[in-house]
Amino acid sequence: MKTVTAITSKSYVHRLLIAAALCNEKVTVVTNIVSDDMKATISALTSLGAKIDTIPSGDESFELVVNEPAGGCGNVTIDCGESGSTARFILPLSTMVSGSSTLTGRGRLPERPMGPLCDVLRHAGASVDADNLPITVSGRLAAGTYEIPGNVSSQYITGLMFALPLAEGDSHLVIKGELESAAYVDMTIDVLAKFGISIVKEEGGYMIAGNRKYAAPASVSGSNRIIAEGDWSNAAYVMAPFILDRRSGDNGIRIAGLDPASIQGDRAVIGILRQFGIDAYYDDETSEHVICGYPVRPVDVDCSQIPDLVPALAVIAAFTDGDSCFRNVERLRAKECDRIDAVSAVLDVIGIKTSAAKSADGHEDLTVHGRNEAAPAVDPHFSSYNDHRIAMAEYAIAVATDRDVTITGSGAVNKSYPGFFEFMEKMGMKKCRLQ
Repeated sequence: MKTVTAITSKSYVHRLLIAAALCNEKVTVVTNIVSDDMKATISALTSLGAKIDTIPSGDESFELVVNEPAGGCGNVTIDCGESGSTARFILPLSTMVSGSSTLTGRGRLPERPMGPLCDVLRHAGASVDADNLPITVSGRLAAGTYEIPGNVSSQYITGLMFALPLAEGDSHLVIKGELESAAYVDMTIDVLAKFGISIVKEEGGYMIAGNRKYAAPASVSGSNRIIAEGDWSNAAYVMAPFILDRRSGDNGIRIAGLDPASIQGDRAVIGILRQFGIDAYYDDETSEHVICGYPVRPVDVDCSQIPDLVPALAVIAAFTDGDSCFRNVERLRAKECDRIDAVSAVLDVIGIKTSAAKSADGHEDLTVHGRNEAAPAVDPHFSSYNDHRIAMAEYAIAVATDRDVTITGSGAVNKSYPGFFEFMEKMGMKKCRLQ
């Protein structure tokens, strides 16, 4: 059984870089990968006046050194690339550190929802000229009560949590409806606490104290050096091919670098794999997660808090006998692509049918009608739909079949996991045709 090390969580790196760029001390964020989304946040903070160096280290890691803070800039243009996190985190913050900011983006990002956040900023006194990128915003946010929907994107909440400590007074963030992807908000609160910013949970939302200054967290060595933790989201897409590998009786993997007590919601993948009948556990002696065995039964999972896992889980479900239901997945329609339609189209290529339907409570569920012997009739040709999660899920299908597989738009993985396909091949897994 092979052992791999999880790549760094881009969700943590986004947050650590932004917090680091808001304090006056030099801070170094250590990561073992620099993805396109991370580069987008570095670029955005640089546009806002921060000075950030990316320094390769000898131990296959990178030091992202924030030498000078953001601020002191006038009218700026901020390229968010294809990173929704970058756009939604930076939009509120830009009002506090620049005169006027125009946020732009590429790919599907200009189509992705920003309107609810823009409405909140307008209510707070900012001038916002559009509800989708490109967006020009100006006017400093005032302290006050902010209402934001909890069922569209937790990234809106994170953006406000970064900005409002800089307001001249305390603010209350009221969450309307159920907060989905709550673990990502907890991650933000965790990072802010490291930088001396306290967010207090209260009934219906959060209290954010104003007039605060970000302060660098001194490490044990006193060097303000922070090592970002491993990424549970991407780890699921590494697990899936090893789980579905039928070429040997030793299908499975050991993964180092994943915190079993992580705040990341996607660590729920371990429990879901057990529901599939897969052996998944944490080895205390080696500090590794062990994943082995083939899926033997379908699952029924509430995905409201773990939407990023759905493509990987759906592919695993395709190779079980029976119907797996992934509930509350409607937010997948507003990701890098419409992931519900994309997953359905991809599985259809190998003869697996899916159905999406509104539930009684108005949410959307995706059912995968699995079949243990799922296989394409011809060599499949997949499109990544310019979505990193879809491309990696397709690779798991390639491993599970004995057909030659082509993946068009494979470069989409650079958004979160550059070198994914090369790494998997290095680990002895199947080679695909990549276009």
